[in-house]
Amino acid sequence: MENKNRIVKIEISTKTIFTAIGILIGLWLLVKIREIIILLFVSLILLSALSRPVDWLVAKKIPRLLSVILVYIVIILLIIAVIGIIGPLLVVQTTEFIHRLPVIISTINEFLAFNKIPTQNVTQIVEQQSQRLAGDLVSITTTIVSSFVLVVTIFVLTFYLLLEWKNFLKFIASPFNGKQEKKTLNVISQVEKGLGSWVRGQLTLSLAVGVLSYIGLRIIGIPFALPLALISALLEIVPIIGPIMAAIPAILVGLTISPLSALAAAAVFFLVQQLENHLIVPVIMSRVVGLQPPIVIITLLIGAKLYGIGGAFLAVPFAILLKIIVQEVLMNRTELNEEYSDK
Repeated sequence: MENKNRIVKIEISTKTIFTAIGILIGLWLLVKIREIIILLFVSLILLSALSRPVDWLVAKKIPRLLSVILVYIVIILLIIAVIGIIGPLLVVQTTEFIHRLPVIISTINEFLAFNKIPTQNVTQIVEQQSQRLAGDLVSITTTIVSSFVLVVTIFVLTFYLLLEWKNFLKFIASPFNGKQEKKTLNVISQVEKGLGSWVRGQLTLSLAVGVLSYIGLRIIGIPFALPLALISALLEIVPIIGPIMAAIPAILVGLTISPLSALAAAAVFFLVQQLENHLIVPVIMSRVVGLQPPIVIITLLIGAKLYGIGGAFLAVPFAILLKIIVQEVLMNRTELNEEYSDK
């Protein structure tokens, strides 16, 4: 009678063991240097946005070093010009807003009490947060300084990447030969174009939304239109969730005037969002790699869960990066299958 209790012998080769160990060590190393990887990714996004003007200047027979310096000078001058134009008005309106903050809080409390909305007293919340901020003054100062150092580091790293980009590409493609080298360079080129288009489109989109919000708030007579519009432009960087968050401060300020003003502020942001979704985005972001709304939402939630607001900001460009890589890999497999079928 045949014995059914057979002993199955599983052999694992030494190569498989070392491969598994190497993968685990690689994953551990990636976790340990994740901050450096994020910094490199942000620099890559900035490089993708600046590479086109640098290449345009180089095509005009201007040395690459001078081209990069000129682009940086233009960026610095633009930042100074923007600060010089909107800075004084922004300071005045922000200062006035801070002075009127107790009145705003009192009005909101009265509105909530009148409508019998069960919620904690807003004044208590603000006082608690103020005391907490005062206690964490040292940590806040440290965070500001470290953030400034981080921004400077990103710009310096991007400067050298722009300067040595071709040599950097050769270094990345050096382990590959022939067709694989071309594939690698093509993937990097597609990523650079996709991220660059996203940055330029996002900046234009933020500017358009900020201007439209400012005009709308001024028309309906909401005070502090400039800082509120600036908040709207900044939060536009975070898709889907950002515009909703931007409307909240304007509605609260409108509520201090009258419920009708709050409703008008909500209507302004709703109208701006509709113009954005149906007119501005299709025109401005037409060259950006498209992503389905559910993918964007899931990506934002994952990014926000891992790294907060910064993670939400980097979520979409990271999704664009993954999409381009996956498309290239699938395309490569299709080509291999076609070559195999031809044989």
